[in-house]
Amino acid sequence: MVIETPSCQAYSPDVSNPFGYRPSLAPGIVFLTIFFLSACTHLFQAIRYRKCWLSLFVLGAGCECLGWIARTAAWKCSYSSDLFTMQIAILIFSPAFTTAGIYIILFRMIPLLGKHASPFPPKLCLSLCLAVDIISLSLQAAGGGLAGQSFHKATDTRPGTYTMVAGILFQLASTISYSILMSIVFVRGFAGIKSSRPLRWLSGAMVLAIVCMVARGVYRSVELLQGWEGFLNTHEVYLIALDGALMVTAVVALNVCNPEKLLKQAREEIYLANPSMKELSSEETKVGTPGTSDIV
Repeated sequence: MVIETPSCQAYSPDVSNPFGYRPSLAPGIVFLTIFFLSACTHLFQAIRYRKCWLSLFVLGAGCECLGWIARTAAWKCSYSSDLFTMQIAILIFSPAFTTAGIYIILFRMIPLLGKHASPFPPKLCLSLCLAVDIISLSLQAAGGGLAGQSFHKATDTRPGTYTMVAGILFQLASTISYSILMSIVFVRGFAGIKSSRPLRWLSGAMVLAIVCMVARGVYRSVELLQGWEGFLNTHEVYLIALDGALMVTAVVALNVCNPEKLLKQAREEIYLANPSMKELSSEETKVGTPGTSDIV
């Protein structure tokens, strides 16, 4: 499967390449530009609100940008196996950062909705979700490395591919489980969400982002299970529609509905209506994984 053709040789449909097609230039430029602007916006918002956990969205959008830079470069160098393995590895693990950020949003919403909204201790839920995210990210990175080495050496890429699939499926299962928990919290805390415009906007952005990421996870799982020369992997339109477009929707939704801004507005509304709840803020500042009190 290794291509001996020079990486940047003029593309010819008669000469096979790692992608199975010539990556399109226009979608690459559009996506890398949007992800770059999104990452810059997330960075500005993280600095403005002085919240370290918002950097997860910076990493998510930033890595997506790097993946699309590789795909854009592959328009010129369509025979580059390095660009091929780089773009697929980065685009596969990038959403893990955005997912982790969304986990934290829900954790920060629960004190505003009331402890009754969560069926489990919020800290336990967050710790488990983040642990699963780290494991899935590790599996995807390891699988990408193994598959890349095998691809270069013209050996069996299945071990690395299956490791990546395991990571994606692990993350997909976690995201679906989180979606169920989020639904329960939203139902139990519906009165609080309904009465707060900031929480309504934030809840809508979270639901939109999660739906996009679950759909993208299903697509990527099927794509990798089909193999490097499978139908989905060799038809770019599916990557554009079911990965690029969905992830752009997710990261931009969280730009427009900035979590920290909306949470701050919701807190101000609640404290104004019920000053006694202000003491919850002291507990919220301690939220996060053990030893990282500044994460929120």
